[in-house]
Amino acid sequence: MTSVLNLPQLLSGSKRFIGIAFLLFGMIVTAQDAEVSHFVVHKVKKNETLEAIASRYDITKEQIIIHNPYAKKEIRKRDRLKIPRYKKVVQIKSDSTLGQHTVVPKETLWRVAYTYGISIDSLRTLNPMLGDTLSIGALLKVPLKTAGEKAAQFSYYTVQPREGYYRLEQKLGLNRQKLEALNPELKNVDLQAGMVLKIAKKVMDTLTLQKTLFGLPPSLWDSTFVTPVVRIALMAPFRLSRIELDSVMQTEKTLTERNLTTVALDYYAGMLHAADSLNRAGLSVELTVFDTENQLYIIEQILNQNNFSQFDAIIGPFTAGNVSRVAQAMAFFDVPVISPLTTRDLKMAKTSFNTIPSRKTLSKRISAYIDSLDAAIENPCVMIIADDKNQKTEAKLKEQFPLAEVLKPDERFGYVKPDVVDSLLTPTRPNWVFLETENLNLVTSMTSMLNAQQRDDRQVKLLTHYRSTTYDDPNVSQAHLGNLRFTYPSYFYEKQDSVRLKFDATYKNKFGKTPNRTSVKGFDVMIDVALRIAVKRTLKEGVSLGLIEQLQHRFEYTPVPKGGYENTATYLIQQQGFEMIEVKPPLITTDSLQAR
Repeated sequence: MTSVLNLPQLLSGSKRFIGIAFLLFGMIVTAQDAEVSHFVVHKVKKNETLEAIASRYDITKEQIIIHNPYAKKEIRKRDRLKIPRYKKVVQIKSDSTLGQHTVVPKETLWRVAYTYGISIDSLRTLNPMLGDTLSIGALLKVPLKTAGEKAAQFSYYTVQPREGYYRLEQKLGLNRQKLEALNPELKNVDLQAGMVLKIAKKVMDTLTLQKTLFGLPPSLWDSTFVTPVVRIALMAPFRLSRIELDSVMQTEKTLTERNLTTVALDYYAGMLHAADSLNRAGLSVELTVFDTENQLYIIEQILNQNNFSQFDAIIGPFTAGNVSRVAQAMAFFDVPVISPLTTRDLKMAKTSFNTIPSRKTLSKRISAYIDSLDAAIENPCVMIIADDKNQKTEAKLKEQFPLAEVLKPDERFGYVKPDVVDSLLTPTRPNWVFLETENLNLVTSMTSMLNAQQRDDRQVKLLTHYRSTTYDDPNVSQAHLGNLRFTYPSYFYEKQDSVRLKFDATYKNKFGKTPNRTSVKGFDVMIDVALRIAVKRTLKEGVSLGLIEQLQHRFEYTPVPKGGYENTATYLIQQQGFEMIEVKPPLITTDSLQAR
């Protein structure tokens, strides 16, 4: 079609056609207006051009100007433009050129039309009885050729809130250049939540497979909050009454040394940071704090003087005995009590939630890994070094590896003779050494000795069923552990990705110091508890959401026989050099916490 602007110029050579020119001009404008099905309002963003807006809505700049005359001169940030949406009906010659589409859950008219490269009006023309909503299982007529091409080659992905090109590349394996090649409009507009991107079908199939096989954690940040306000109580041993505020030196010493007060303050800071993030996401969090002073009689006073039935959950106290007492008291009100930090066994009540997996759960995680290694590698060279406190683990390993060498450490000094270890290591088979102890002398001597005996032709791998805090002692060389590819189960994973780095920066900006493990744990527990309650009304119902991953911890609560719930979500970590790497199936990826 000849454009309206060019038509008078073509007719200018003959005066008798001037009247016809204006008549045709009016007819074309009228016809163009008649083709508009509806308008949408577009809010202009910073540095956005008219050309970019036109490209986004697949119309011309002139079509925008017709309905927004002022836009011809300039557009500015926050301007609101009327964007015309035109009827574009596809002419179908016969039913032989049509295919069928079966409506799936959550599918909309727009999604079906977009999938087959037609407009909603065209879809309605092909299906005259179509209403405003679609019924699951309904059969729709669609263009046959287009349907085949689309189904064979492409699928579609909806951009989530706060999702940028870096995170999309991690999730989809497509960098910005590849995404722009598939979606040319991205060259002119910013990436925004809700955008539907065309991607290769095999990419989406892989993403779906990963979620199906490995149960990847959903992003609760994108869910609807059925509970708009979550009320949390924190019971922690701040022991503020013991701080001598009149003595600056004593106060500084108390707040710099590692003790119950600093642990409580670090955990509280993480929870505060989490509450701010949740508030920005639209969830109101009311946090009430109680200082237990780590005294049971103080806890009894707090329980007697306050109405805890108004809270959705209580986080704390910090010690096993105190947590058990509060859980027992809250069983009557059915208020969940979350144990935040203790690794000791709890006396569970029906409202108890233990956030730290038990040693039994951790042992199961690495046992499954050992089983997979045993199935894949024939006849490894296995050595077992266990102290008196780990005889059950030794017996279990001996049962699995009957030919394994069991080396007994010296009872007095806690070490194994180097020449014995050297004589057992072999260059012809993989060497696996299981070190089952919390004894510092034994850990130090064995890691140093094994590292010294590591050679290019004789590789040693160090494993343990339980990594205690002994391995964090300054006398234990982290370089040696990295050389030995130290592998162990863990309830936390200190990632150093872009999300974690951004979190560290925002935390330091707020509190003036880098977050430690305790503050990150406070952040993760607060986020997980609050979001489960917000989405499912109660934490007990929120358990049904399954595995959820936050910044540095995973949470998946399983009922225990005596009542309450235990977190059974763990990591399998391997130290490579000075880095901690999660050992997982090749296809698995994690939906990390959004950067806050």
